[in-house]
Amino acid sequence: MIDPRQIGERLRAWRLGSGLSPEEVAARLGISRAGLYKYEKEGITRLDLLEAMAEMFGVSLAALLGIEVEHFATGAAFFERMRQLEAEAEHVVAYFEPVSILLTSSSYLARLEVMLRESLVGDTEALAAAETALEVLKQRRETRRGPVVSSMVALPQLAQLLRTGLVGRDDMPEEVQAERRRWAREEVESLARLLEAPPIGVQVGVLEAAPPSGTFQVVHLRSGRNLACISPFRLADHPNVTFGIATVTAEPATVSLYERLAGQLWARALQGPSAAALVRDLLLKSRVATNTP
Repeated sequence: MIDPRQIGERLRAWRLGSGLSPEEVAARLGISRAGLYKYEKEGITRLDLLEAMAEMFGVSLAALLGIEVEHFATGAAFFERMRQLEAEAEHVVAYFEPVSILLTSSSYLARLEVMLRESLVGDTEALAAAETALEVLKQRRETRRGPVVSSMVALPQLAQLLRTGLVGRDDMPEEVQAERRRWAREEVESLARLLEAPPIGVQVGVLEAAPPSGTFQVVHLRSGRNLACISPFRLADHPNVTFGIATVTAEPATVSLYERLAGQLWARALQGPSAAALVRDLLLKSRVATNTP
């Protein structure tokens, strides 16, 4: 079923990812800026505008209508689409490395910004795209409410994060690397506390082995529609929010495969005190290995 409001939301996601200003998009569509915002909020059914939008953003009309797979070539567009879907979801099941951005500490986005600036130094265009992606991530964190979040983390990924630290690139001075390893420990400690006392609506499972798959999220909407979201973007050490092709699909066979994968992983994940003990032990071993107080 085609939902005009969902078309408006896709329009906003692709606009944010395109780097075009609202004025530029409105001008190309032959409408006012106020009209653009209205279409983004309330939906769009005019065929001439739909065709113009598809041509502008380089997507098929079917994808714009939501009857085909949606692709997003920038983090900003994909994260905006995630924000929209999460606002309408009743349950989200996710595996991200090292942890879902929805469950990171209050300090994480500021530290992510530092890492992105390090990794993209001198690339003005990519930095501008990263800033847009960060703003969307902030909105996504601030407006998240409603759905139950079941998030899985892999112990080997956490161990790698503790060794590497929250860095944007490898050629950092030793004193900076030491600080970034401290940042990583603080984040893993925050995860341990989350495991010990999860807030209402949050479930975290710890996998003792990393799964042989990319990061993904299965979204169960309140309408009964389910989607699979596959992301190439990385929000940990050596972050990437500018290069890659993310996918959102409601195609039943694909969604079913990801639901089955999520179920298999969740069945193997440890939760609660036993999972927290694993993470605490990992922190202890990391301190011993690095001679950290």
